[in-house]
Amino acid sequence: MNKLWTDTRGIAPLLMIWICLGVPCKAQQQVQLSEQLAATPGKAAVVFRHKLHRARLAIEHNDQRQLKKLKSELRDYPLAPYLDYWIIHQKLSRLPMAEIDRFLIENDNTAIGDWMRMQLLAQLGSLGQFKTYLEYYRPKRHNRTALRCYYADALFRHGDKAQAYRLARALWLVGHSQAEACDPVFAQWAHAGGLTQQMIWRRHLLALKEGNLALAAYIARKMQAPYKELAAHLRQVHKTPELLLNHSRLLDGTQQNREIILHGLYRLARQDAARAEQAWQRYSANFLFSDTEQEAMLRHLARQFARQENMQGLLQLGRGRAIRNGHSIEWLARQSLRELDWEQVAFWIDRLPPAKQQLDRWLYWKARSLEELYGKSRTGASAHLYRQLAQKRSYYGFLAADVLGQHYSFVHRPASITPDQVQKIARRPALQRARELQAMGEFFHARREWNYATREMTPEELLAAGKVASHWGWHHKSIQSVLAADYLDDLELRFPLAFADIIHNASERVGRQNSPLDPYLIYAVARQESHFSHDAKSSAGALGIMQLLPSTARDTARRSGVPYRRSWDLLSPNTNIILGSFYLSTLLNRFDNNRILAAAAYNAGPSRVAKWLRETRKRLPYDVWIETIPYKETRTYVQNVLAYTVIYAYRNGARLQLLRESEAAGKL
Repeated sequence: MNKLWTDTRGIAPLLMIWICLGVPCKAQQQVQLSEQLAATPGKAAVVFRHKLHRARLAIEHNDQRQLKKLKSELRDYPLAPYLDYWIIHQKLSRLPMAEIDRFLIENDNTAIGDWMRMQLLAQLGSLGQFKTYLEYYRPKRHNRTALRCYYADALFRHGDKAQAYRLARALWLVGHSQAEACDPVFAQWAHAGGLTQQMIWRRHLLALKEGNLALAAYIARKMQAPYKELAAHLRQVHKTPELLLNHSRLLDGTQQNREIILHGLYRLARQDAARAEQAWQRYSANFLFSDTEQEAMLRHLARQFARQENMQGLLQLGRGRAIRNGHSIEWLARQSLRELDWEQVAFWIDRLPPAKQQLDRWLYWKARSLEELYGKSRTGASAHLYRQLAQKRSYYGFLAADVLGQHYSFVHRPASITPDQVQKIARRPALQRARELQAMGEFFHARREWNYATREMTPEELLAAGKVASHWGWHHKSIQSVLAADYLDDLELRFPLAFADIIHNASERVGRQNSPLDPYLIYAVARQESHFSHDAKSSAGALGIMQLLPSTARDTARRSGVPYRRSWDLLSPNTNIILGSFYLSTLLNRFDNNRILAAAAYNAGPSRVAKWLRETRKRLPYDVWIETIPYKETRTYVQNVLAYTVIYAYRNGARLQLLRESEAAGKL
């Protein structure tokens, strides 16, 4: 079999769609997937797709007669430019500049035109044709590191050397490894006198700040005395920040020693804020740190005191300027919540910056603290705040409505976009290309086309594009569009009923084998995890709609009997949602059917949630426990999943409380 594309990126190759032309088709699952993800195109589109595949085969087999015939027949097909791209890409190493120029002119300001330009630039750079490179490079459009390095190299050789010097400096001053294409640039920059010992020291320090010890050690090889010795000491302090407690070693007030002290204190504070604060007092008495350095250190110490739940240390530090920092005050308020010290909760909320005090979160906790201090009242200040919040469609709004015994306010206002506006947007060539690419399983280029088409749209056009995406089954793009338009009240676009049959079937299947599983909870987790993007991939390696790690999927498949062979099976919506639902069910079983704990475990891991429960010194009301989850990401995740569950019930015509009676009554 032959690949439909030859230069895909990301995980799209895993989903390559093959059209069977009289040979066994080994990827029928991908074909079925593409049909799930795109609206039924009609017979004409299917015929065009067959012809496009045959044309691709003709290119690979150099069948010019067949290619000429098919190219003529595909002239009006939205993906005709991709056929031209394949033809040129097949011989790109020979640099057919006349054909390339014609293609770039005909496809200017399009996704495939820009992709061709990037492929050309990579080829020119690798061949060292830097004079030509300067003619095609667009600084504002081509920000990939390798292309920027080739550009700097070209400027050194044939352009503005001062600009090359500035670009080389920017490329150098990062804390991570750069592309090999940057090596010649750095060599030329060093030859021109730009790569000084101070520059080498700065990158060494940046690498350590990013935790890249291997790169720091490599960079240190370029150093000479005294920088080499200073760098060795800095790496020692990085590994063992307690060395800073021997103050006599760093009494020399050089800039490098100041940076060693600051870096080491930042590291030490993460381990023990109290010891770091004591060391800071001694060092700041001997060194003239700038106002910016002092302010930054005080903020960092305040955050670490709060993270380590050392309220006394934070209060002591608060005699300085750090206590004015809103982040630190929020930590103090949360620590007061953890202690159920309602007077202190109200005290710290009143000291937040005015803008933060008006956030739903702190309005709710101000109302809660007043209620705890002065009792419930239908006319008091707490009731007024609850009524204000209950008008909002949010986690805190739903909490407030429950306190008042009111119905939730969903504020569903569909965008006033006409069918003509939707059709007009749908007919745009870029979106037509995106639809065809999506239907054929080429998701990388489909996303590029969509992003190019929508990047300069007005809010009204974005809403129309969102409706197009929703109609085509491209749900994560409908969500993306409504968010980009900053119109949050169209719940059909913002909370689509994506993969409804699969989700309800998964709910029923899990219920037959395990405990009942609410389909609205599945919707909520999928919406929070990936916006229903079937090919989403996290930095940790989680895949698909419900963002499952392959290891978790294997274990869940074994326990549940769901067929699962390899990681790319997780890119099938059906497999992913069923496995994700079974895994969610196991978490509910582990945590006594408590969705708060199950949602937290889905995000942070069940072992970590169990650890948090063990470390809680006193039993906390459910809302306090959620608010004091140590990880901001998990805290937000749990709140969103609970709120989204309510919204998805509403979208399905049902009414659901934010919390079950057992969840609301219990303490964690």
